[in-house]
Amino acid sequence: MKSSQFTVSVPASVCLSMNMEADEFAREMRKEYGLKLYQTGKLTLSQSADFCGSNMYEFISMLTLAGIPVVGYSADELENEFQYLSKLMG
Repeated sequence: MKSSQFTVSVPASVCLSMNMEADEFAREMRKEYGLKLYQTGKLTLSQSADFCGSNMYEFISMLTLAGIPVVGYSADELENEFQYLSKLMG
């Protein structure tokens, strides 16, 4: 997969206050932003997992730990899906 690189400047005091090295902070930032991009629907599950540098199973685990639904069906949408599946199954 082709990737783009860019630089984000963060004050050293931020890493220091979080007790993190710069590379650890960068990984955490990618993880948190990947979760947010998925939560807001800007990236798919697989795109978000790639963004975070994880596989889909690890990303689903991250979503669960963060309290973010893996599937964002509303109650009505879920009911419609169940009705559709019931019709298919006869």
